[in-house]
Amino acid sequence: MNKPYTLASERAQAPIGCAYVAPLFWNKWFRWDGSRASGHYQLGGRTQDEHHTGLQVFADGEWHPVKAFASDWCEPWETCEIKDLLGEEIGA
Repeated sequence: MNKPYTLASERAQAPIGCAYVAPLFWNKWFRWDGSRASGHYQLGGRTQDEHHTGLQVFADGEWHPVKAFASDWCEPWETCEIKDLLGEEIGA
């Protein structure tokens, strides 16, 4: 049975997966260089505006490097079919 939440300790120890497109208009767990390992639950737009290095989003039980932002999508970069990425692609 899946639980509807992830403990901070589980997020902190979660593996790192593939690059993702993160949502601007949804709250998600984000972490970056120098932040706590379990991340910060905040709006994607706020996170983008803060210009963090090493930015990752927590989705599907893993942390994912953020490659770009879109309005309300959170999905793998490799399979992304979003035509209207907001802002520029984030460098590796």
